Amino acid sequence: MSATAVMDTGFEVSDVTGQKVLAVSDVPTDATIAELVRGLIGRMRLPPSDTAGRPLTYHARSDREGRHLLGSERVADAVWPGDRVVLQPNVDAGSVPCACAIAW
Repeated sequence: MSATAVMDTGFEVSDVTGQKVLAVSDVPTDATIAELVRGLIGRMRLPPSDTAGRPLTYHARSDREGRHLLGSERVADAVWPGDRVVLQPNVDAGSVPCACAIAW
């Protein structure tokens, strides 16, 4: 039976407001950012949908690098000990029908 290697030092994850902060440690080194985000949404009690009932998709952003982390990146490669990762909901601008009439 093989043991899964884990990151031995932790980092912080917060929601976009900074009001919900979670210390994270013992993440498997082969885990992806997408797997990390999926696992943290429930633990942090983040809303699964917006106020209109549309499902939310969350992305991870590295405070240290100031960039969004790709879901396919390995946590061990993208996140350093002591980092802060922010979970941001994806905001899709909805299409609004034009209320104006064009007169020719």
